Amino acid sequence: MANDTVTPRRTGSPTPEGPMARLFAAGRFGRPTTGGWRGDAVGFLVLALFLAVFPLVAPTSFVNVGVYALIYGLAAIGLSLLMGLAGQVSLGQAAFFAIGAYTQALLVTRYDVPMMAAAPLAVGLAMLAALLVGAPLLRLRGHYLALATLGLGIIVTVIANETAWLGATSGIYGVDKPTFGGRRFDTPAEYFWLLAPVVFLGLLLARNIAAGRVGRALGAVNDSEVAAECLGVDTFRLRLQVFMVSAGYAGFAGVAYVHWVGVVNPNAANFPLSVEFLLMAVLGGLGSVWGAIIGAFSVELLDKGLRTAIPAILPGAEGEVQLIGFGIILTVVVIFVPGGIYGVGKQVLARLRGPQVPVPDEADDAAEADDSPLLPRPGRPELGTPLLEVDGLVRHFGGVVAVNDVSFEVRAGEIFALIGPNGAGKTTCFNIISGVLPPTRGTVRLAGERIDGRKPHVFARARATRTFQNLQIFRSVTVRGNVAVGRHLRSRAGMVRAALALPARREEVRIRRAAEEMLPLVGLGGRADVPAADLPFGDQRRLELVRALALEPDLLLLDEPMAGLASGERRDLGRLLRRLRAGGMGIVLVEHDVEAVLALADRVAVLDDGRLIALGTPDEVRHDPAVLAAYLGTEEPEQDSPAAPHAGPPPATEGGD
Repeated sequence: MANDTVTPRRTGSPTPEGPMARLFAAGRFGRPTTGGWRGDAVGFLVLALFLAVFPLVAPTSFVNVGVYALIYGLAAIGLSLLMGLAGQVSLGQAAFFAIGAYTQALLVTRYDVPMMAAAPLAVGLAMLAALLVGAPLLRLRGHYLALATLGLGIIVTVIANETAWLGATSGIYGVDKPTFGGRRFDTPAEYFWLLAPVVFLGLLLARNIAAGRVGRALGAVNDSEVAAECLGVDTFRLRLQVFMVSAGYAGFAGVAYVHWVGVVNPNAANFPLSVEFLLMAVLGGLGSVWGAIIGAFSVELLDKGLRTAIPAILPGAEGEVQLIGFGIILTVVVIFVPGGIYGVGKQVLARLRGPQVPVPDEADDAAEADDSPLLPRPGRPELGTPLLEVDGLVRHFGGVVAVNDVSFEVRAGEIFALIGPNGAGKTTCFNIISGVLPPTRGTVRLAGERIDGRKPHVFARARATRTFQNLQIFRSVTVRGNVAVGRHLRSRAGMVRAALALPARREEVRIRRAAEEMLPLVGLGGRADVPAADLPFGDQRRLELVRALALEPDLLLLDEPMAGLASGERRDLGRLLRRLRAGGMGIVLVEHDVEAVLALADRVAVLDDGRLIALGTPDEVRHDPAVLAAYLGTEEPEQDSPAAPHAGPPPATEGGD
């Protein structure tokens, strides 16, 4: 909290650990989102005016509070990115804060390195520490990162306490105030104005990351990791990058801190300070990077208010009693306002604007009636070229053999159907082919390259993707936002380009245009700005399909795309798939509506109990005794009817094969 002492808090009293329980109770680590370029421009204008005027109108004691709010706000911005974008909880943000502060103090006091030259080294060391911690742990699931960062904070504190070179318990003293142009910034107002442009720029860069390609991809990961990876999102790489960026923000906050207080000691890495950073992000609202700054000022001002109010209410009360009052107020806020202060403001604005009514797209009907080739791509393999080669595929789940020695190939410009009774192993085959599951044995080749056992984003980079039996749409964004994630591999803006915004702006315009061109193909042209979660089931199915098409795949795997669709919607889907086939795309179709599949497919493979029992044309499969036995449960069919397979299994239940 704001102070004039050598520790990050005004008193030596520890912060209660209760705030962590509040964080997990709130349970809403949403992706930071923004209200669009125009709305954000207004927000940044208001922020600039506030930062310029605040030291002029506020008492000196409040300006001092504002200085600490800006310093800690930098660390909170990084934590907001980490939790909101990457969906990872860090309990050791103070460790990176301390690494930055200690490095800066050492360089400027022991080695006479100029402040401006030392700062990048301090930030870089904090990011390097994040790389070493995150590289092994971000491959895991759950709260491993939270536990590891908690341990990192303890390690940094112990090292600082026990190392004489770091000043042990006394820390490092003698860090001077910044000096520019012969002027020394040693008053709260001057230091506030010095920090204001830094925080303004830091918030702008964080906003651009959250609103760009990286933020969009990681937001999709938080909605459905498997779907995002099947669209080409390298989850591990992006999460590691955001973790390092978050540590960089904390490291820079440490630099700003040590030049203000003039000293750094082991308290800079303690757990209560990490909790404070976390509270700033949560109280302000994880729905936006704006919440970090809102939360920083709120927490600091609230703390100052409590330290004034509680002794007035309870004479003689100080120290722990004040902290208890602080914790009670924050607990109430988090329980009843889990979206934070920013979330409340967003809800109020949404109610004032009223509901958005989708505009119907007149081009949809024309698109449905068109039978011309759809989405041909220059450089696509010639018709008949093998795209997918599956050889001897086996998958065990304990003692259960879900897939047993399955082999087939899929060619460019054909619809290949994979059918069979419930539990036959169809979806398991899809999961192995797309990298969701590794095979026990066997190989999968895509365009001649082995991909078995590799991650789904590798499958997507080979121009292949899939849909899912159980819908995997990105519910936190709009229809257009879903399709934009499908363009992830067709765009290139990384963390740096996204942060700078201008180099990535043209790319974002192209992504938006591509999404608007593709949505009418499935009848969603007038619903681009509708939240995906608000669509009816049939439209969500179509959204999942058009999102996959946005990847411009050569191979498309569809897992029960007709499930839940009305007869007219099934007819439209069949027409669309024929047009895609005419455009040279290879399509693998898993479907329980056998008659629809046999009317649509060029070749059909039939699985039963994990084994391939038939492979051929629809007519051959329709009359195959093994197929009829699998569906009818008899050794010989009672009648030789083309409709016999249709008498087979009912639609798959959730999670079925």
